[in-house]
Amino acid sequence: MSTNSGSIRPYSFLLIQLNRVVDALWIFVGLYALMDYRGEWSEELIWLALLAAAVFALLSQINYLYRSWCVAPLHDEISIIWRSWLSTLLIVVLVLYLFDNLFPINKTAVLIWFIITPLMLVATRVVVRLALRFSRRQGRNFRTAAVVGMNEIGHRVADRILFNRWMGVRLVGYFDERSLNHQRLTVDGPVPLVGNMDDLLAQAAAGEIDIVYIALPMRAETRIKELIERLADTMVSVYFVADFAVFDFLHAQWETLSEMPVLRVIDSPFNGFNGFSKRLQDICLASLLLLILAVPMLCIAIAIRLTSSGPAIQRQLRHGLGGEEFTIYKFRTTVAEANDNQRERIEDDDPRITRIGAFLRRTSIDDLPQLINVLQGRMSIVGPHPHPLKLNDEHASLIQRYILRHKVRPGMTGWAQINGLHGETESLDKMRSRVEYDLEYINNWSFWFDLRILILTLVRIWRERGCFSVRAAPKGSPTR
Repeated sequence: MSTNSGSIRPYSFLLIQLNRVVDALWIFVGLYALMDYRGEWSEELIWLALLAAAVFALLSQINYLYRSWCVAPLHDEISIIWRSWLSTLLIVVLVLYLFDNLFPINKTAVLIWFIITPLMLVATRVVVRLALRFSRRQGRNFRTAAVVGMNEIGHRVADRILFNRWMGVRLVGYFDERSLNHQRLTVDGPVPLVGNMDDLLAQAAAGEIDIVYIALPMRAETRIKELIERLADTMVSVYFVADFAVFDFLHAQWETLSEMPVLRVIDSPFNGFNGFSKRLQDICLASLLLLILAVPMLCIAIAIRLTSSGPAIQRQLRHGLGGEEFTIYKFRTTVAEANDNQRERIEDDDPRITRIGAFLRRTSIDDLPQLINVLQGRMSIVGPHPHPLKLNDEHASLIQRYILRHKVRPGMTGWAQINGLHGETESLDKMRSRVEYDLEYINNWSFWFDLRILILTLVRIWRERGCFSVRAAPKGSPTR
């Protein structure tokens, strides 16, 4: 075993289990300290704390919180903590609402508990990381790593190790069968070429290396297999770094097929718990907005009927989840005859737009009835904005991966909209940019990404009065 091996690493499993216990204690102790200080501690609160601890433990396990975080950034761990705790909050609040007679407790105190608990959970992680960083500065608790393959993939691995020194990994250098004067050898950066595979195996056997990152191209299957078999006779941890950058994945993840590891390369992020939390988020937010905006929306509908003939709500066809057609609701902004052909696009300067319709389109108010689509499950608050059917038909064959936008529910606002790609698509390049933003959203979806988009949407609406609508931007403004 390497003399440089991390002093904590052999106990990592026990530390992960200790993490579970500490989290549960924080949840329990936080409520106890708050309520005992107020003289309101009771048996009912014990059951409430146990319920919260159990739900948080289950959701954290689903979100992979309890694992080794030694080479992962702190903000990723904090994100999982907040996501798991917010879901716990929703479940516990539901229980308190349904069984209010069983939990006659101070709701304000419980709300304070819900706020301070995640802060304590995060503070624990910060303290642990600071302690590990101090330990590494003293020359303890670090591991040595080697990169096999002095190429572009290997350089990316080395750069990440050198840049993220907080991980406690010291890079020995590259190992490659090619010599420095080889034409195809990529030489740059501060990391040296240490030797060939025999040198690597010798150092690994001597305990001088703890981790080996194999960064050989996937076509070198025979060499990779041989190297892994030889390294299996040592105590090193081996990681294969596949060059997946050559593929264009969509929300790629590792899964298992009856214990066989498989890589999911194209799929929706809203499967399992993610789908449940996304749908719950949509229902809660859409319901709240409808309650707040019900009276103003009724007034708008009356104004539309009084100023022009035809229904207040117009129905149009859009492609939704899985490419299926659904009926989208909008406040009517044109004369009634303009809605006869639902596959026709209405330009912003179309003379058939009514006077009040121009205002509704400019301020994005015409999209508010889509909150009903959200409650129906046809749309989401945040997602790729649905295009008219004719627009889809025109671009599906012109833009690669265009159809993948339909892997998720369409949204009232999205990543493309807040990046200025809204309004009319006057060129193929603008539509291609819009699709790129939509796919970036699908690839990187998270609760916090949705929250960021919602906040930025409100900011843009305040500043520009119209980022919710596909047609909200005036003629000549940036399009999405």
